[in-house]
Amino acid sequence: MPRRLTDLFFKAFFLLFPAVIVYILITDSDGCGDQPRDFRFFPIAGGAAFLLAVIWCFIDKQRHSYIKLKYILQTVLRFFLAYIITQYGAAKILDVQFSPNLGSMATTVADMHPMTVAWTFFGYSFGYELFIGCSQILAAILLLFRKTATLGAILMVTIMSNIVFVNFAFDVCVKFFSCSYLAMSIYLLVDDAPRLTNLLLVNKTAEKRTYPQLFQKKTAQKLLATLGILAGIFAIAYPMLDTMRLKTKYRVGQHSPLYGVWAVDSLHHSLDTANVLLHTDSSGWKKLLFEDYNTAIVRSWTADLVYFNYETDTTKHTLNLKSYPDTLLRVNTGYRLDKDTLFLYGKYGNDSIYVRLHQQKKYLPRK
Repeated sequence: MPRRLTDLFFKAFFLLFPAVIVYILITDSDGCGDQPRDFRFFPIAGGAAFLLAVIWCFIDKQRHSYIKLKYILQTVLRFFLAYIITQYGAAKILDVQFSPNLGSMATTVADMHPMTVAWTFFGYSFGYELFIGCSQILAAILLLFRKTATLGAILMVTIMSNIVFVNFAFDVCVKFFSCSYLAMSIYLLVDDAPRLTNLLLVNKTAEKRTYPQLFQKKTAQKLLATLGILAGIFAIAYPMLDTMRLKTKYRVGQHSPLYGVWAVDSLHHSLDTANVLLHTDSSGWKKLLFEDYNTAIVRSWTADLVYFNYETDTTKHTLNLKSYPDTLLRVNTGYRLDKDTLFLYGKYGNDSIYVRLHQQKKYLPRK
């Protein structure tokens, strides 16, 4: 009975994992996961794989050992996981995934979505982010070589277990994908379970891991080895290069001159000739946040937020803000920087405006 059950589960995983890989490669670039299509695909794919596995067992009932097929599946999973985990590792090493978000830094934890809390925590320290990224790259490299694949799978299970727990605990929207990576990592250790038990639990000698020879001809073996080397290089190099391209495209880390959180000291408006001290005006501006990606946020004393797209001209020292999604509100000013003090002077709609602000460096943990 255990042998038949083991055979059934192998066939189910052999049918399921390739389908999941194709699905992830097609949809992973669409942004956040856990979408309605994911809730449809994974149950249907799992049920279909199990049903087909039962039919397979019924048709081929005399055979319960698929050594070469098992090795092929393990190899595909190793290279796929190396490719995926390198994407995540490169995003952390190059500071693309968790680069600080000033809007989050200037928001109380109680007002944050749980996922934002996690992202803000991971992005607070680049040293911590770098440590996680290097660990992921190391696991990816270890997975590519047969002699170190077991160690790579152990490290991968450790990393993915933590990621899955964080995803569920903080409602991060990639639960299906991360659980898939964890399941694949665990599967890579199934054949090593007796060896690991002997080594780690019962203090016995662990036998050497053996691998089947897929082809008998030397030419085919050399060709397969060459393809494996090229696939390994691609699994590591492409995610690194692609992440570098994205960092350059979106100018990650290349901040505008006004980047930061600025607290408003005073505001003079043409509708009120007296200088408006915003500590006594709940409807006035409290802070201006100039983010990356040309996004600015105005926070009032009532905690209301107004979002802008902004452009700066460093030669003419001009600042243009356009609110969104409502684009009717525009602010066109000149600006002057004096160390940690910012002066804005120009037009707020049809009215003149003059604002004095100072930078709050506590929201810039990496500077």
